[in-house]
Amino acid sequence: MKTYLTLAALLVAAPLTAQTPPPPAPGAMSGMNHDATTKPATPMPMMNDAKMEGMEHAKMGGMGAMMKNTPANPYAEAGMAMHHKMMVTGSDASETWARQMIEHHRGAIAMSKIALAEAKDKDVRTMAQKQIAMQERDIASFQSWLKRHGKAAQ
Repeated sequence: MKTYLTLAALLVAAPLTAQTPPPPAPGAMSGMNHDATTKPATPMPMMNDAKMEGMEHAKMGGMGAMMKNTPANPYAEAGMAMHHKMMVTGSDASETWARQMIEHHRGAIAMSKIALAEAKDKDVRTMAQKQIAMQERDIASFQSWLKRHGKAAQ
C-alpha cells in the first residue's frame, strides 16, 4: 500500500515539475542594457492598441480585463497609465525616486478626480478632494527638489 501511495504522489508531482521552465543561461540576455544611468529621464512610450490589431484586450481576462474601466472599477485605465509613466528613470536613485513619485502622485490625482465625478459616497468625495490638494503640494515639492539639484522638472 505504501508503494502505491508513493507512486501516486510521484505521478501527481511529475507534471508540475515538468512545467517549470529552466532559468535562462548566464549572458542569454547580454544584448540588453539595464544600466539605469544610460536611460533618459522620460517614460517609455505608451503601447498603441491600434497597432495591435486582432487583440481584444477586454476579452483576454487577467491583465487585459484589468486594463479597461468598468462601473465597479472606473480607475483601471488611470491606474495602468500611472504605472506605465512610473517607468521613468533619472541619473541616480534619488532622481529616479523623485520622478517616479511625481507620476505616482499624478496618478492619485487622476483617480481622485474620477472619484469626485463618480463616487456616490459624500465622504469618499471629500477624501478625494483632500487628496488632490495634498498630492499637488507633494508634486510641487518634488519638482522643487529636481530644480534645486539641477534637474529638469517634469
